[in-house]
Amino acid sequence: MADNPEWRECDLVEFPSEPSAIPGCSGCLGICVARANARSRGDYSAVSGANVRLRRHQAERHL
Repeated sequence: MADNPEWRECDLVEFPSEPSAIPGCSGCLGICVARANARSRGDYSAVSGANVRLRRHQAERHL
């Protein structure tokens, strides 16, 4: 493989797991429902955005 100029070595990274709702928090639940709806319609950009919103929400409200 090293002799082929189209092949190059790379490091694979594992993406962090999706955040989960904190039990009893309606804010977390709302974001998770929006994420599930986005995933069901194939809008993975919105899924990613929901993950960002959920992490931010949890950092501000739950830590």
